Amino acid sequence: MSDRPITTAKILDALAVPRGGIVYVQSSVDWVQRAGLRAPEMLSTLLDWTGPAGTLVMPSYPFHSSHQDYLATAPTLDVRPTPAGIGLMPEMFRRTAGVVRSLDPDFSVCARGAEAEAIVGREPAAPDPFGADSSYQRMLDRATTLVGLGVSLNTNSFIHAVDSRAAEGYPAAVYDDRVYATTVIDGQGVSRVVRRMCLRPPFQQLTTPSAIGDAMRPAAEVFATFEIAGARFFKWDLRAWSAWCALHAAAQATRGEWPCWLTRLGSAFPSAQPS
Repeated sequence: MSDRPITTAKILDALAVPRGGIVYVQSSVDWVQRAGLRAPEMLSTLLDWTGPAGTLVMPSYPFHSSHQDYLATAPTLDVRPTPAGIGLMPEMFRRTAGVVRSLDPDFSVCARGAEAEAIVGREPAAPDPFGADSSYQRMLDRATTLVGLGVSLNTNSFIHAVDSRAAEGYPAAVYDDRVYATTVIDGQGVSRVVRRMCLRPPFQQLTTPSAIGDAMRPAAEVFATFEIAGARFFKWDLRAWSAWCALHAAAQATRGEWPCWLTRLGSAFPSAQPS
């Protein structure tokens, strides 16, 4: 990075984020402001970076609590007025012209661009929010780049999609036994009931995707990160990342052990530890 004023474009260049591709962004405006960035400039640059041939995607979760606590309220998501509850940038993006939102009552995403409709889908993922028919799996099936702007390396929703696939080999279940009823109202005002499996709280509270970088030792084109004024910026090539995670989880399962990002779960499920 040069000594000239920091811009979002310089950060994306330094991270080698591909132009015109699918980019999924998780961000914290509070933190990027410490690096001298502002939300409007960030959003404008990201839209330009992906361009008409690419697709920009952001989370638009309507809650900022545990999945279990949220589902216990029997929530209703109206995709039109319900705000994104996880920060300023996702809400600004949700309100941007041309953006579409998935019908997921909890882990919804917003997207704009060439593959936006394909990524959000026409139906909510059910009942597994990170299952094979989820927006997250559709992004993993494509050449998607995860970009973190001012967030921790542990901010990575895709890890739950990996856990969903690898769950059978884990020492303890990823999802609770109970399936919850939620309501979703689509863009035409049509209401439907969506059944939803619930992430067990430790899988949100104790998961550390940051451990993957140390264990994987990825090449620079797969992973890059740096800090500016205490704000963390990073990118992951999700195809390479998810492929490694799947192999690692399978290898750990043969030993009855957790994958590297879930080692802290030993304290939550002590009876599930290998003897």
